[in-house]
Amino acid sequence: MNPSDNRSVTLSYTRAVVGALERLQLKLPARAESILTSINEGERVPMQLQEELWLAVETAYPDPLLGVRLGQAMQGSQMGLVGYLLMTQKNLGTALEQLLIYHPLLGEGGQFEMRQSSFYVELCYIPNYMRCARLRVETVLSICLAQARAMTGRHFQPQCVQFAYPTPSLAIQQQYQQLLQAPVQFNTDVSSIRLRPQDLEIPLVAADRQVMARLKPEADALLKALTSKSLQLRVAHLLQQEPQLTREQVAERLCISPRHLGRKLLEEEASFRSIQDEVRSHYACQWLREGEKTNVDIAAALGYCDESAFGKAFRRWTGMSPKAYKTAKYH
Repeated sequence: MNPSDNRSVTLSYTRAVVGALERLQLKLPARAESILTSINEGERVPMQLQEELWLAVETAYPDPLLGVRLGQAMQGSQMGLVGYLLMTQKNLGTALEQLLIYHPLLGEGGQFEMRQSSFYVELCYIPNYMRCARLRVETVLSICLAQARAMTGRHFQPQCVQFAYPTPSLAIQQQYQQLLQAPVQFNTDVSSIRLRPQDLEIPLVAADRQVMARLKPEADALLKALTSKSLQLRVAHLLQQEPQLTREQVAERLCISPRHLGRKLLEEEASFRSIQDEVRSHYACQWLREGEKTNVDIAAALGYCDESAFGKAFRRWTGMSPKAYKTAKYH
């Protein structure tokens, strides 16, 4: 984890994860308990601590369906201000629009996008983290699905749920479908919940225009304070989608000059090099462990001119050569 990472998660979300474990009758790992005691009441949880908590949970419970189970066991009332703001909207479509805007108040680990066509709408979740990614993404989408059903009085049923992860065994796929009560697809470009366009008009059972109007100014003020440090998240997101991008190319995508990009990242106590190294080292290690790409393929995918340049960078990240890492099956 990059020590300059100043992202955070609301304490209510962290507690919702812990509460879900308890409802599943899973004991909180000792390491996770010690992490919780280090969090100050009333403050947001630093992303580094949140990731350590997830790692402790994943290590203790290697259930491939744990993310789905956790999401279903989490309660909307524990989502705090954002949860209430979504619940009081007029219909499912306006609730999803508010989720796109205010989700950083819950956590800055990823971002939501809406992709629409004539035949479907997709609520996509794109993580800006790499540790325990599958577990965390599946937890997020599972709770989104569970809360969409709850907010609509169970009148909402998705077309399908999509996961951008390798297809598990047929038996595990069937368990996903049974738990989610929806068709499930794997190996998709992005993890998402697919809706029908008409689903956006489903009214919410707790719609309350007056309550929503009182909550929104508070949410706006909190969001303004939080997003003043969001540039490094946008840089990380671009690099995770295309790790071969250069500093100049990222700056162009963000419609700013490379020099201005460097200055703004410095204000957030980050640098383009550190973010780039974190993303590239993660993908390099992952691809070497999977064994499906050659060193030449990995070098090209990460934007290096040749295998030698990639090898030098990999030694700087890990202290060993790609060959030694692969041979040792280092994790």
